[in-house]
Amino acid sequence: MARMVAPGAGDTARGGKSAPLASERAQNTPPVGGNKLIVRVVPTGPTMTLSGREAQTIKLLIERGARGFTSGEALSLGWARRTSHYVWKLRRRGVPIITTREITADARLGRYSLGGRVHVVQA
Repeated sequence: MARMVAPGAGDTARGGKSAPLASERAQNTPPVGGNKLIVRVVPTGPTMTLSGREAQTIKLLIERGARGFTSGEALSLGWARRTSHYVWKLRRRGVPIITTREITADARLGRYSLGGRVHVVQA
């Protein structure tokens, strides 16, 4: 059942649109499913099992190499809505990720790249 919310632009106070409940909302990003990846930070770092968005992020970091990627580049892939959070979680687990600051005409960006070697043990 939908609940009533404050009217938005163009709505009248009595005819406000109803917003869907969280359980009724469509997913904005494709599901990750059983996407598991076991990686090891080389040479003596931890071996860890990653899944979900963390696994997708580390795969993208490995794929892009020294060039790295920005949040906008990852967003265009259709899944990376919270790139900085995924990077933060990987750093907490011991993955060496470097952020390089870039200034463009209309924004300041962070470009993420691996700061060391990561070996995929099992995909």
